[in-house]
Amino acid sequence: MKTPTINEQQRRQHILDAFIVHVIEKGFHRASMSSIAKTAGLSVGQIYRYFESKEDIIHALVERKTEEYLSLMEDFLDKKDWLARHFEQVETQDFYNQRILHIEIRAEATRNPKVAKIQYDAELRLNAQAVSIVKQRYHLEDEIDIAARVEFLVSLTEGMLSRSQCLQRPFSIQAHALYQRIFDELFPNHNRS
Repeated sequence: MKTPTINEQQRRQHILDAFIVHVIEKGFHRASMSSIAKTAGLSVGQIYRYFESKEDIIHALVERKTEEYLSLMEDFLDKKDWLARHFEQVETQDFYNQRILHIEIRAEATRNPKVAKIQYDAELRLNAQAVSIVKQRYHLEDEIDIAARVEFLVSLTEGMLSRSQCLQRPFSIQAHALYQRIFDELFPNHNRS
């Protein structure tokens, strides 16, 4: 009986998973295509059938993460207990891995124009959806103002992600109150007249 072959999507997924493992362990530049291929159970030549370069792998990975973030956007933009819901829990290994991967891609985007473009395009999609949700949920009208509010939240979130290991958990009552005041200012319950 012939063993069924792994389809193209599964092979692409194996490559992405292997890439993630090596980037988390070694960083982007030390994650060689040969080590990625070995972990994926493929030859380097086979990887190049699915991805032209590391940038192409990053593109697929960023696209996958963007779709995931888009699906979580409604919850992310809910200001109720935001700090507790997103940062209070003890950091799991998966959260740690995702944080490292995010930082590695961000760092590569500062050096590599192709990766910068990939990241920029993903952020445009995410920001557009965030503006739409905020406009509808919080009854704000000025899209430039909403975009500034979303950018503030993104900057706050990225700062907290990069400092995640330094954050003292559980957060103090004062920290919770401060974050709630910030969120009430960013996303008021009713449009101010």
